[in-house]
Amino acid sequence: MLPPKRRDNLKEKIEGITNKLGVSAYTRVLDYEIFQTIKSYLLKLYNGDKVVPPPSELPFKVEDVFSFIPPGILTFPTIVGIDPLENYASFENALLAIVRYNDKRYFLSLPIIPDRFGNLYSIFVVGEDPEELYSIELTNLLTKLAIRNSGYYGKFLRLSLVGENIERVKFKVLPSPTITLNDIYLKDKSDLEDFIEAVKRKNYGLRYLFVGEPGTGKTDTVKAIIAECLKSESDGITVIEVDAGCKIPLNIIFEYAEIFSPVLLCIDDIDLLVGTRDKLFNPKELSSALQALDGFVKRDDHYLIATTNDRHLVDIALRRPGRFDLIIEFKELDPDFYPSLVLRESKDERLSEVFKEEKIRKKLAILKVTGAFLVTLVKHLLKQRYNETKYDPHTVLALIDKLHKSFKFEVKQEEKLGFVGGFEHE
Repeated sequence: MLPPKRRDNLKEKIEGITNKLGVSAYTRVLDYEIFQTIKSYLLKLYNGDKVVPPPSELPFKVEDVFSFIPPGILTFPTIVGIDPLENYASFENALLAIVRYNDKRYFLSLPIIPDRFGNLYSIFVVGEDPEELYSIELTNLLTKLAIRNSGYYGKFLRLSLVGENIERVKFKVLPSPTITLNDIYLKDKSDLEDFIEAVKRKNYGLRYLFVGEPGTGKTDTVKAIIAECLKSESDGITVIEVDAGCKIPLNIIFEYAEIFSPVLLCIDDIDLLVGTRDKLFNPKELSSALQALDGFVKRDDHYLIATTNDRHLVDIALRRPGRFDLIIEFKELDPDFYPSLVLRESKDERLSEVFKEEKIRKKLAILKVTGAFLVTLVKHLLKQRYNETKYDPHTVLALIDKLHKSFKFEVKQEEKLGFVGGFEHE
């Protein structure tokens, strides 16, 4: 995140430039990826490339585009290549454009501003007529359409922070998860199916909170929902995945999600990004995060899934009705799914039959193991030294005891051992 001093210096510098341009001027600091995406979109329009919607249906027209190179040279745009996501890459200190909007001309500049901490990326929009105050509206429209026509739209993205600069949020395109709802061992999947259907229809937004011990299947369930949503044949939805490791404040995460509408935002371990009121947490940051969430949940084409290991770790204000439509609690694996999970992990039908033995089922049920424990158990049974004995129930029971003893010292007494499980609704 930008240090406070640098933010103040940047604000003063930008405001100084804006004031010189007049009351119709508007400026916004952009992250590098958004900056390049807007430039690429303007170049596509300038070159007559195919865009959605087509130029004839746009409420504005790009009349001209220039590249600015110091000390004061205006040239034709310098396109140096196309990145893997089919976005134009250009080289200049600033891209300039003349855009006609609402029958008035607007002058756009996307400059790279040198700073002692690194480069800053921004957009300046100023109207030809100082009485025309549509600069903000035009900036928002350009940003949304640029994203719509970028290689990031309709993809599965992970957000992360490059260094400490909040303007350098990085987008990484991920492959669609291979896990499906068939791999999720829940007896009732109707609420998950409702969520997927809502995303496909985009007729109303939904927000789910998944709660459960580590290993109870929250992450796999999120991945399965993502995979199903990305299969939609209607207009694509962008899926954004973040976790505490991304180091991006929650309010900034929601700001990015807004840009990619329609969007499915998946936040793993939201408690680590938000905290609780009785833990050390900046009240201003919490207030900002809650305000951003309130704005996010009001949109019908916004979808949210958040996970946490313990509902008590999430601030009560975040869990209040209206912010989440449903809280789903994940618990230990239902014994009826033991054979299925063993078969999935081992591809060995004979071994899966062993887990139908009453002694083994009872032992695992008493320990309240989750799928993660069972997956680990199978990995051990597939070792070469168990080739001759893995089908013997006594061997399996002995290994269960061994693993349980090794794990119980690493978890609290009341915690479960594991991964995919049934759920209850709040």
